[in-house]
Amino acid sequence: MRRAVNFAVNKQQLVEQVLQGTASVAAGPIATAFGPAAGRVRPYTFDPARARRLLAEAGLNKPVSLTLAVPTSGSGMLAPIQMATAIQADLSAVGLHVELQTYEWNSYLTEVNGGLKSTDMAAMAWMTTDPDTLPFLALRSEAHPPDGFNSGWYTNASVDQLLVEARTRTNAQERAQKYAQVQQIVHDDAPWLFVASWKQNIASHSDVQGVRVEPSFLLYLQGVSKL
Repeated sequence: MRRAVNFAVNKQQLVEQVLQGTASVAAGPIATAFGPAAGRVRPYTFDPARARRLLAEAGLNKPVSLTLAVPTSGSGMLAPIQMATAIQADLSAVGLHVELQTYEWNSYLTEVNGGLKSTDMAAMAWMTTDPDTLPFLALRSEAHPPDGFNSGWYTNASVDQLLVEARTRTNAQERAQKYAQVQQIVHDDAPWLFVASWKQNIASHSDVQGVRVEPSFLLYLQGVSKL
């Protein structure tokens, strides 16, 4: 069913129309901006027919009702209401009827960070400076609430082990290989609907030279000069 949800949503359309090209389609929890750490995993394609087949294989031959918790605003969130509305429409087309439940930001955090109980899904965006932060805080078994932010209660022993190993490696290539394995496993397990990875945007002036956009969202000013 989780894979069906990923096939049912037109992520490319969300990126182009709702987010106006400021993001790329996500394949997993590690953004492609982190290079080799993201592996060679391709995003789920938009394939409603395949989504329906997967739902049928799961024994869901009748319309299913789900709830999706959404904040009305929030730090780092990518157009949450507009995104949720579009996702709602795509899921409805394959027989998953979604009710949106909106919250102001602080109430939303209380609802989600305690672990999903009264809702089936919740929208969330993260800003990270390395490929480790999001998986370690939100996908480890030991990060189940209240000890972390694994709000969907995802559990995979292989992912747990790989994350521990990656954090102890000092060789960048070895670390990247570990994270690439995490990316593949989590993509296949589909504990989340992987939607989009935001691209950093910088407003500058033609008199300012040497500004570069970093995938980590850090702003490096070394070598920057003003004419």
